[in-house]
Amino acid sequence: MNRRCLLYCLIGLPALIDSCQNPLDGVELRVKDPIQAGVVEYRFYDPAGNPIPETNWVKIAGANAAQVVTTLNTTRYKINTDGNLLLAASPSVTLSNQTPFRFTAVVEADDYLTVVQPITLTSSSRVTRTVRRINMLKPPSTLTAARTTGRAATDGTVSAALGLTTAEQTKGIDHATVTIGSGTKLIDRDGQPVGGGLTMSVIHTNARTSNATSQVPGGGVMSYVNGRNGSPSLGTLRIASIAGSVTFEIYNETYQLANKLSKSASWSMELNPATINGVTGRAVQAGDSIPLYSYDAFTNRWQEETPGVVKLNSQTGTLEYQAQAPSVGAYVATWAESICDVGPVFKVVGSALNSVDVNYLCKLIDATTGAQVGSFYANANNNSIIRVYNQPRGRQYKLQIYDETDAWGKGKKGGLIAESAKGATCDETQIPINLSALPVPPIMKLEFNFSCPGGMTLDESALPAEIRTQYSLAGKDNWHDLITATRTQRKVSSYKIQIGQTYDFRASTDGGASWPLRQNDYLVDKPEWVLKIKAEMYCK
Repeated sequence: MNRRCLLYCLIGLPALIDSCQNPLDGVELRVKDPIQAGVVEYRFYDPAGNPIPETNWVKIAGANAAQVVTTLNTTRYKINTDGNLLLAASPSVTLSNQTPFRFTAVVEADDYLTVVQPITLTSSSRVTRTVRRINMLKPPSTLTAARTTGRAATDGTVSAALGLTTAEQTKGIDHATVTIGSGTKLIDRDGQPVGGGLTMSVIHTNARTSNATSQVPGGGVMSYVNGRNGSPSLGTLRIASIAGSVTFEIYNETYQLANKLSKSASWSMELNPATINGVTGRAVQAGDSIPLYSYDAFTNRWQEETPGVVKLNSQTGTLEYQAQAPSVGAYVATWAESICDVGPVFKVVGSALNSVDVNYLCKLIDATTGAQVGSFYANANNNSIIRVYNQPRGRQYKLQIYDETDAWGKGKKGGLIAESAKGATCDETQIPINLSALPVPPIMKLEFNFSCPGGMTLDESALPAEIRTQYSLAGKDNWHDLITATRTQRKVSSYKIQIGQTYDFRASTDGGASWPLRQNDYLVDKPEWVLKIKAEMYCK
């Protein structure tokens, strides 16, 4: 059995591990149990691939800000090296639908748009949000961003027009402008006025590249679009020919976000003249109407809006799209096609896999043409259900599953294992796919073995409430969840680790807020990993 030093500091200096040196000399880890109820995990990323800012300012605002803590029940809020921020409701708080817990997480950094993320907790369930951070000086190629300041009276009225144009001083790129007219009242989603000093940001996504939808909400899919003026839902739509999008945000000095406008804002954006009109099939021209949709990130709601119109700017000679924004949010000008929410649906049968924690490569094949239309990874345990989402109507597909995983690549057989019968898009009838030929991958057993001196017994209540572990191929710094052990469940298994591979491992006892414990370049040469820890502090 392998005896490693990875988690030495979990139990502090009085603990001993057989035949090991401390891999993290001088590190002392508190064994305070992390908060596990009412946790919110923000996973921040920069879509342009810029490094995480070294200096960040984290602030908490909103009704229950005073009761927001870290998972270690402190107010030392910090974004970790992975770009994640973990917050929680104080243990003294009772979370329920009757008493919703509300706060806003704010993250600031030089040259970045401020992140203002409101959240409402009504249960103890963990909430995870993936949030982009936009560097205004180094944005993605499809995007430009800008911000400005203004002021509103205590009743939320803007006395002077508040306007902003993206990249106003830069020639050769498309611009977008948003204008809040004088006399407009700014209201939050609770009906309260947003007054005082204001910050407005505008993000413009152009249609000049092949990945024009990469920075648009939904990534090209608009789920359950609500119809205009109370009309029935348009269902789920896929962007077919996009003209561009504009997102704007307004908040005051206390980070109270505006949502409603007493008068619609005016906005415009310059267009790529090669944009194809989705109805006529020709390039857009002045006078064309382009459908418009809005998106509310807080409620995850798409709404059909009054279409905007293409006009020729007589001063610049460029084509512009001009429209109105009845509320604050994201607006996407695009022609779209109706697609299926779900279907086809496949069911794994005959598989020898049970509780295997890796996913297998799936390829979706057009049954008519034989062409591959997509690929993804899915669970292949027996009786697993594999649902296909957001596909065009009237198509028939087959599903192919390969002996290739998202954890370690190709398995013993490596190639195609099975192909299903045809299934229709929009049809949720389960189509069986037989995986009896799929070999069961090798299992890795992991155990945390705490031992006590003679005459003493282990006090499980004193052990860390949980130990989360992650792994990466050695030197890649590409971390994936491995297993989570608890004070009572210290023997666990996983199929994610492959014998003969060299990995880096790390561990956390604060719910993933920090990962101070690390073991690099560990060759897995046996199907068992037992960590033996002698720790009198956990004995009685």
